[in-house]
Amino acid sequence: MRRCDVLIAGIGGQGTITLGTLLKLAALRAGIEVTGAERRGGAQREGPVTSNVRYRVPETGQERAADPAPFSGLIPQGGAHLVIALEPLEAVRCLPWMNPNTVVVAETAVRVPTAVRLGAAAYPPVDRLWAMIRQVTPHLHPVGLESLSKERFGGLRQVNVIALGLAAAVGDLPVDDDALLETVRERLPGFDANRDAFALGRAAATR
Repeated sequence: MRRCDVLIAGIGGQGTITLGTLLKLAALRAGIEVTGAERRGGAQREGPVTSNVRYRVPETGQERAADPAPFSGLIPQGGAHLVIALEPLEAVRCLPWMNPNTVVVAETAVRVPTAVRLGAAAYPPVDRLWAMIRQVTPHLHPVGLESLSKERFGGLRQVNVIALGLAAAVGDLPVDDDALLETVRERLPGFDANRDAFALGRAAATR
């Protein structure tokens, strides 16, 4: 059984849960077994929000169990195959779930936490955050998702779909592009722009 565990991390209001929902619904569309869990507590106070998406796919020639064994919606520490972080510091918060093979897609734009704005803490240099991640895994892809969305679409509405395209390009997801895009079509408004955003994210993987 092939496993693929995706951990999505962001700040309340960035669409972390929405991105996880897209990945789970695309799996259902493709007939892939999936489960997951969310941490929503920070959504109302600009705090951390996470979404766990866990895929189980039969290997070639292996039949899918008629009554598959249940598995936890929470990714164990060290078990993430892919991390999608919508903010640099949130990427570092995911370090306990990374391993040397984890692929990390990370936004480069900083969202300054309330404690930093109030002067109670300091935001670390972003280069130091990337160095911390590279001590665990070399597979880091920092991309200015917000900058790409602003430049191409004039706002931030397409950030999550750009991230989805980038993750599809580098993360070896078991869900194909067709299932992802059809799910985006059903769940999000403005499909023409979102289709372009997905392609933009895929193209960003080669920069």
